[in-house]
Amino acid sequence: MIYRSKIDAWLAAVVVGTMLPMCGLGLWLMFLGGGRSIGERIVPAILLVALSLFFLWMFFSTRYLLAERELIIHYGPFKKIVPLASIKAVRKTSSLLSSPALSLKRLEISYGVGEMVLISPKDRDEFMEILQQKSQRNLIE
Repeated sequence: MIYRSKIDAWLAAVVVGTMLPMCGLGLWLMFLGGGRSIGERIVPAILLVALSLFFLWMFFSTRYLLAERELIIHYGPFKKIVPLASIKAVRKTSSLLSSPALSLKRLEISYGVGEMVLISPKDRDEFMEILQQKSQRNLIE
């Protein structure tokens, strides 16, 4: 089952409000450039546009796949696979740590040997219930 990430409005405003102007600045540099040669404009323009599109891709593609034996976390070109058998605990949190979670209403998933990932499925309670059913263990703290 695929779960989209919950997205806090303030975070969407910050990301989109920052990346779109950066992309626009890159395009302006590329095509209008303020009197500089094409060689001086092209590298910074490509970097600005590419970086902006990369962050927007990560932002809009964040999702969580709860498969039969694993939790697969997708965000942009990245993918993290957490075997369900390795999950030790799941708890609700509002941690500010960097993670593939686009909301402060997060789940902290402890797994493996001291590893942890934060995610923010739209329906935390449903996600926790299905995760518990699939793992056939009590994981909720």
